Amino acid sequence: MQLAPLLIARVAKMVIPPLPLLPGAARAVVSTGVGSSAAHAALLAHLLADHLGIAARTLPSGAFVAAPADTARDVLVVFSQGLSPNARLALRAPERWLAVLVVTAVARPRDAARRAALDAVRRTGGVVVPLPGGAERGLLLRVAGPLAASAACFRLAHALAAALSGCAAPPPRALCLDVARIDRAIHRAAGRGAAFAQRRDAALIPRALLASGGYGALAGNLSLKLCEGLLLPPPAVHDLIDFAHGPFQQLHDSQPATLLMLARRDAPGEGILLRRLRAMLAATRLRLVRLSATLPGAQALFEHEAWLNGFVRGAAEAAALNPADWPGRGRDAPLYDVASAAATARARHAPSATAALATLTWPELARARAAGCDTAVIPLGATEQHGPHLPFATDTWIADALAARFCARVPGAIAIPALPFGCSAEHRAFPGTLTLSWNTLRALLADVCAALARSGFAHLVVFSAHGGNDALLATAAAALRRAARPAQLIVCRDIAALSADWQRASARFGIAPAAAGHHAGEFETSLIAGLRPEALRHAALRAGLVRIRGDAQRIFYPDLRAHAVEGVVGDPRGALPTRAASYLDAWVDALLRQYRAAKKRHTTKGIHKP
Repeated sequence: MQLAPLLIARVAKMVIPPLPLLPGAARAVVSTGVGSSAAHAALLAHLLADHLGIAARTLPSGAFVAAPADTARDVLVVFSQGLSPNARLALRAPERWLAVLVVTAVARPRDAARRAALDAVRRTGGVVVPLPGGAERGLLLRVAGPLAASAACFRLAHALAAALSGCAAPPPRALCLDVARIDRAIHRAAGRGAAFAQRRDAALIPRALLASGGYGALAGNLSLKLCEGLLLPPPAVHDLIDFAHGPFQQLHDSQPATLLMLARRDAPGEGILLRRLRAMLAATRLRLVRLSATLPGAQALFEHEAWLNGFVRGAAEAAALNPADWPGRGRDAPLYDVASAAATARARHAPSATAALATLTWPELARARAAGCDTAVIPLGATEQHGPHLPFATDTWIADALAARFCARVPGAIAIPALPFGCSAEHRAFPGTLTLSWNTLRALLADVCAALARSGFAHLVVFSAHGGNDALLATAAAALRRAARPAQLIVCRDIAALSADWQRASARFGIAPAAAGHHAGEFETSLIAGLRPEALRHAALRAGLVRIRGDAQRIFYPDLRAHAVEGVVGDPRGALPTRAASYLDAWVDALLRQYRAAKKRHTTKGIHKP
């Protein structure tokens, strides 16, 4: 317990990393955690909702076994001191959230699994908030770390509020941490808990934790202290009013037991309720022990947790319990390691979900084909200028990302490496642009389709992340279908419709269509900022051509540079990496609509009526 106040002091002075949030863009904050970290998720949601007026809710880790839907406008906050396997369930698809924040003591892990999870968060523009004190690994019960995480909730709530509102106002009094006062309160509470453990009657099993005014919803980890530290059944946490509706009756005729009251000095009406509770307990064998906290509001959690830490430590020493050696250690893996099991299953069956041909060997592909993978997705990219701030590979990177997401949503689909060259004649005035003629690209695609058909794929899907390929796909579709036989070829195109989808996706973030743009504007820049943040040249961000009359496609031909001297159509200055997932999902939604409509037409044609 000597370490906990020092950690809280460090958290109070800690600089919260900049949060990549646009004011007004978030719908809600969703927090989650496993075990004792679930209480930190609840605390953050409470502080945001009750003290800052921000929409916030918590989700249990089990909600992430299957990825939650409709999260593109929500901010995810994951608490996990040691970044345990099941905590990583929530981090499997960081690109599906508006932003992701991870609060952990292992911000720079050495093992591959934890490192990969945090790298994925950072690649999508997420933030890792490091907790001091280490992971306390090897222990079932965590002592100092949870108190540091509670302190981080107060700091993080204010930082989130400032980022979401765009206003850096001072934190309200309820969120201010008086480190010296907390230090004194923690030491006093821990001493009282340890002293209580030495009493002769302390062996009475605590059967319930009682609280008032909704405070019990923040104290879920306190019952785990007794479970993890003393291997006792975790006592239920009851609101004082609810205690009269069943729990009291259940305990009335039980063996002598202890009720721990999580009392707070500033809790409205709590004194009256306690007097009524004592009247109820007068003729029972239930003993009420009042754990009085002096810190204000939710900060009372520091004292109550410290009391239980002191009590558990003293009782564990008296019972000769080793906190590093507990029954069933290692046998909890089937549930403790759900995330790793899920990852293994995904790897085992990857060819039927999100596989990429470039990562497979030929025997693996053969097994995937035998297992039912019958769809190959052919993305088209380009090597062409994208203004002074985006690299030549922009369209190719986006094409690969779209193909991966498409395959994740189409069972039995495998992504082919994106073709890095396309029809980019409209960009030839910019040095470095590489362009193919229509005949060359048509022949190249025909050969690729024929090769995939020979490999046994029954369905081929072609789409382009470069608008300049759209006209070629329209005119070459019939020839490509012939080359693909006997496979069915589906061509997803229509640059006008896709542009409208992009602009609707940007509009949800308050981005005007002119700024979202048609080439290297906010839309594409946000995509690259999320997919390849290191590739974005921030110093070169400047507004391009934004005033366009009529059809925007006409300014590209025959020479874009005649209209946009730097090659930018749109204004990339407002781009944010946190929008990338939403933009990719909107694009894939449009591709899937075309794909499913074509599949339906093909199926209908195959039905022969008598």
